[in-house]
Amino acid sequence: MIEPTRPSGLIRPDFGILVPDRMHPRAEHVGSRLAAWATRVGLTTGTTEDTRLRRSGFHLVAARILPDEAEADVELFAQWATWLFHLDDEQDEGAMGRSPQSVHATYTAIIAVIQGRPTLAAHPPAVRALADLWPRTAARMSPAWHRRILDHVHQHRDAFLTQITHRQTGTLPTPEEYPGLRRDANGMFMYDLVEVTCHTEIPPHLAGTDAWTELCAASSDITAWCNDVISLPREQANNEPTNYVTVLRHAHGCSEQEAVDQVRAHITRRLRDLREAERAVLTEARQHKPGTDRLHRVVRVIGDMPGTHLGWILTSGRYR
Repeated sequence: MIEPTRPSGLIRPDFGILVPDRMHPRAEHVGSRLAAWATRVGLTTGTTEDTRLRRSGFHLVAARILPDEAEADVELFAQWATWLFHLDDEQDEGAMGRSPQSVHATYTAIIAVIQGRPTLAAHPPAVRALADLWPRTAARMSPAWHRRILDHVHQHRDAFLTQITHRQTGTLPTPEEYPGLRRDANGMFMYDLVEVTCHTEIPPHLAGTDAWTELCAASSDITAWCNDVISLPREQANNEPTNYVTVLRHAHGCSEQEAVDQVRAHITRRLRDLREAERAVLTEARQHKPGTDRLHRVVRVIGDMPGTHLGWILTSGRYR
């Protein structure tokens, strides 16, 4: 089996996850352009929001994830990351957080943009921003890829609606329910976007395999669960029910530290799953078509995303 290569210069923080220390050389330029774009499309509307965006450093997570891609592709991924976190903030702190009607209305408009149907100027900033993003993103991708990302957007919407139900009823997901819910809320479409920014679409026969599904799922799970541990104080202050530590502590009647240790154990297990999935995907790809250098690159980016994302979390002003 093929072992995916890893870049040199790695550090090992608390979670036992390798954090690549490479950064795209044009990261700061991407950041300046990202701030201007966010203002232009309405995701930031004043000094306070602009400062928050710059402190969050979404350009840096894109620059860590895609250190070798073209600057325009890093910028596109950074714009999508900004868009996703804007949606998350609206769901955590804004109008969508307690209103299923608001979620349905927003996602009806989002889906209309993806399907090429007209939208109204009065739609919220997330919809207007997507109307700018989508044509540049989807132009070179196949109908099969379009269907795949649309499925992930539907799952993202449904996860938001489930989270609202838990907030309204004062309930928590079970430990069995939580991983799938958190994965869908994490935005699985971001893995589809790696294909766009690496200029390599995964062929349908491979995208439909269990190995590819597990590769993206394991990468997302590790990323989300690390985030849960680091963002726990903020989410406790907001009475947020969808945090793995909170779910396990409630279900098992244990201390917070014991629940954190359980999450760390689950992260360790999923790291093994992730590496196995990488090998399985590359083996599957070689059986269908030799010469998979670009596909190998996509697999490496997805496999490294827990580490590159963690490196960003540990330095981002969003979490300090």
